[in-house]
Amino acid sequence: MLVNVTKESLLHALQHVLKAVVANSPNPILSGIHIQAYEKALVFTASNTSMTIQYRVPEDKDSMNVQRTGGIVVPARYLSEIIRRLHAGWIAFESEEPFILSITSGDSHVRLCGLDPAEFPPVHSPSTDAEPACKFQIQNDVLRSAIRQVCVAASTSDSRPVLTGVSFEFTGENLSLMATDGIRFASRTLHTGYNINNGTNVIVPAKNINEIVKMLSDDKAATEIAVSRHQISFTANELHVQSVLIEGVFPSAVKNVIPQSCKSELLIGPYGFLQAVERVSVLAGGNIIRLTAASGKLVLLSGTSDIGEVRDEINLEAMEGDDFTIALNGRFLLDILRCLDSGSLRVRYTGKESPVVILTTDPLSPALFLITPVRTHD
Repeated sequence: MLVNVTKESLLHALQHVLKAVVANSPNPILSGIHIQAYEKALVFTASNTSMTIQYRVPEDKDSMNVQRTGGIVVPARYLSEIIRRLHAGWIAFESEEPFILSITSGDSHVRLCGLDPAEFPPVHSPSTDAEPACKFQIQNDVLRSAIRQVCVAASTSDSRPVLTGVSFEFTGENLSLMATDGIRFASRTLHTGYNINNGTNVIVPAKNINEIVKMLSDDKAATEIAVSRHQISFTANELHVQSVLIEGVFPSAVKNVIPQSCKSELLIGPYGFLQAVERVSVLAGGNIIRLTAASGKLVLLSGTSDIGEVRDEINLEAMEGDDFTIALNGRFLLDILRCLDSGSLRVRYTGKESPVVILTTDPLSPALFLITPVRTHD
């Protein structure tokens, strides 16, 4: 392998694939980055037991040219540290026997011991899986927004693995994303524009998909999503990411707890609501915030006996139904409000011990959240 590539192009590729590197893996190959030079592209790949990230640098007279093809695996930590410290401009990569990567930049010369690329985990295409893959595209900004909103409800405990993921449920041309930790529930429905076979349901690790959407750049570009029996892949321009799926069945009973009626409904601006919750959360003992809706206003109250209390009040855009008071976990409420984009919210009170329902008002791509109230002694 003999390649000339700019430092800028290298750093851009490395910042993507490093997210999948296992720092202290018992298998040294997983602590490395696979570098493969093809005739017209330089491809970087990193993989762990859950996710594989591949970034392609295409041949371009101003940023990369391949003089000799070949491949090698080199330690990710040392490669990234070296590249960051080299001068700006062109850098030469040349592989030598046995598995040595020679790096040259101006007067700087580095020889880095590597590993056999044949030992690196292969990157499988969903189309070669035993089950036929379904493919569709979603605009990046829509996908990023939906994943951020749904992942807030995913569990971080491994006691029930299916709850650490996001459920992808396909019905006709719609994709429903859902997550729950048993206390919170979030869902978002997206219109794909593709007629996908009904009954295709998979669970994707929330940790993986969160990292994936962070790497999407151009908001108006589209990401191709391919789903197969054992994995899901995301392809956007030069980026290709594969994730394993979580085995198991997402709890269908969650849908049955969504209240179909309410005693009161508030229409409220999300930004003012967010600011008020942030203020009262400062003194929220046990993260508990009390909300009281009455006379067109929402009063938020929190405090601790040894420090003090905070009271805040915001005007409602509209209110229907009875006055009410309820206690919620302020941190959970903040997680939801911080991931919303724009537009008013509908907050539905369904009873003192029933979940509070929060709905976005976007008719084309609605999001729904449930928060279980906190039981208090007063």
